Amino acid sequence: MDPQLTSLIVSTSETAHIEETLDRLIADTGANYSMLLDKSGQVIAWSGDTDRQDITSLGALLAGTFASSREVARLLKEKEFKVLFQQGIRENIFTELIAEQWMLVVMFDKRTHIGLVKVLSKRATDELTGVLDRVKTESRAKDQIISTSFRTSVEDTIDLLFKD
Repeated sequence: MDPQLTSLIVSTSETAHIEETLDRLIADTGANYSMLLDKSGQVIAWSGDTDRQDITSLGALLAGTFASSREVARLLKEKEFKVLFQQGIRENIFTELIAEQWMLVVMFDKRTHIGLVKVLSKRATDELTGVLDRVKTESRAKDQIISTSFRTSVEDTIDLLFKD
């Protein structure tokens, strides 16, 4: 079972790589902003004009919407929906699943073409998959070191407590 990103530690260099990917996606598409979420809706990183949004609430709601769409897919006997597009009067939201654990969200207005967002989001998700895989691998290694260290510490404490 893969750990959720909320239990993972993202290094400064990997965070910078994620932010660069989001920045490039916004610049290349003309989108207003983009976010990387874990499946629970926790915002991992964001880029763009986010001053007018409550990013935390938005992340949670978008994750819930995406989870709901996946349940619809199940009811329709579809394997799953990996992409969700929501079209509004002023803004559109494109959400794409990354490695079954994260979501890339791109918010854009009518000046940005959905086809461009789809193509460049796919490129960004491929890049982010590599980054997030490295984060998971590094976190597993750190967990093993911490787990071993913690176990040794607990054993030493128990020995001291029950020493004759």
